[in-house]
Amino acid sequence: MLLTALRRLMVSLALVLAVSAGGIDPAVARAKFSALAVDARTGDILFSSDADGLRHPASLTKVMTLYVLFQEMKAGRLTLDSRITVSRYAAGRPPTKLGVKAGQTVSVGDAIKALITLSANDVAVAVGEHIEGSESAFARRMTETARTLGMSRTTFRNASGLPDPKQVTTARDMATLSLRVQRDFPQYYPYFRTNSFQFGKRTIRTHNRLLRRFEGTDGIKTGYIRASGFNLTTSTRRGDKRIIGVVMGGRTGRARDNYMIAMLSKAFPKCTSGATLASAVEGTSPRLTETEVKVAETAEPDQEAIAKRVKTRRTGKAPDQAAQPEGDTAGFDNEELAEQAETAANLPGTTYATVNADQADLARVSGEVANPDSQPQQLASVAPVGASLPADLPFKVKKPGDTAGGKVIVASVSSSWNIQLGAYPTKKAAQDALYVARKLGPYMFSDKQAFTVEVKKGEETMFRARMSGFNAKTAKRACKMLSRKKLDCSTLAPEG
Repeated sequence: MLLTALRRLMVSLALVLAVSAGGIDPAVARAKFSALAVDARTGDILFSSDADGLRHPASLTKVMTLYVLFQEMKAGRLTLDSRITVSRYAAGRPPTKLGVKAGQTVSVGDAIKALITLSANDVAVAVGEHIEGSESAFARRMTETARTLGMSRTTFRNASGLPDPKQVTTARDMATLSLRVQRDFPQYYPYFRTNSFQFGKRTIRTHNRLLRRFEGTDGIKTGYIRASGFNLTTSTRRGDKRIIGVVMGGRTGRARDNYMIAMLSKAFPKCTSGATLASAVEGTSPRLTETEVKVAETAEPDQEAIAKRVKTRRTGKAPDQAAQPEGDTAGFDNEELAEQAETAANLPGTTYATVNADQADLARVSGEVANPDSQPQQLASVAPVGASLPADLPFKVKKPGDTAGGKVIVASVSSSWNIQLGAYPTKKAAQDALYVARKLGPYMFSDKQAFTVEVKKGEETMFRARMSGFNAKTAKRACKMLSRKKLDCSTLAPEG
């Protein structure tokens, strides 16, 4: 079973691939770029790049989740001390999450901070279920609320921003939402400047680095899934001037942040001083065409749903009754994992030559946006290009063997102890898990063979992620190290 610990295994993976120009995940490479800067006092557009193009909001979705939550608080139906019960379904959402167990509760105050700083998917679902009874009903309310705010091209399908091809928005709509959450709930908006908060023994820090990097920034939200690239909405105030910025489709978190800083710096001199906030962004969004709707509905497949169908076939249980599926690839859409991987990719002294990654061409660490062609000329060189890295880093995978049902097709190395990092529905997912482990322990695993084991059981195929070349002591030491990093790991004794 893929537990929270194992899904965290993929953390560092998403960003390592995302920050690699050659080895970037194809979905991120396809993410389209948008940017918008708006004078918050007047609603005037100061800079725009494809502001009405359909994009996946990722965790920017949670700004609307919070907007609806604030509505409930303003109506007196909830207070900061109200308790929200986390259902089994909510607790089983892929990371990033707060990790509250099914049946336990979280206060509305902590829920707000968890959504803003940690971008907790389990809390987002719990909030939606508490308010409307189910996440799907809550998503319908989110969409209806968006329409009342003038967000004509936005459709919400869930409360978290986890992958759904029909969940779409635009930079203009996200700017409108950013304005309205400040205008309509000034008593709650200060939560968006939270840098960290304490939950139990944990100190949870924000993903929003612009709070510390760009003068006057006081919110609001970051977001990332593979289909969207790195997203960010920002509100910055200097004197009586306030500006709203939106960047969607960044290739890396660093590139997204750098672009935002450059865009807002150029736009600030054009801002108007004032004390009130606009209710909407200048201009009217064009209606969705049939072609745009069709493209949105046939975009990125919902990998989480695919993994759940695999689990359902194996267990006979419906997705909302089964535990989180093995090999849940939604973990690769984890913003926290992506950020950790981006950090790991830039650690001094990392020996990339010993990091095996299947077809991962780590040509350079780049600060480009996902679609360089759409980047304005005046911002073309905002983020520097990093140092070159070795490109030839193939996995050493055994040749296919027996294909009989239930038999191992790619055998393990039988002469040494192995460690296993889980089972996955695709070969690439298993290889990515191994890649992440190497990134987290480059010295411990530099001389170990990483490989996958394909197993067929009837019509189902799973891929196990393993490393060989250990003895009993080093295998246990490796699993202990990975366990300390909250990753699932088991040891396998030599065969025979």
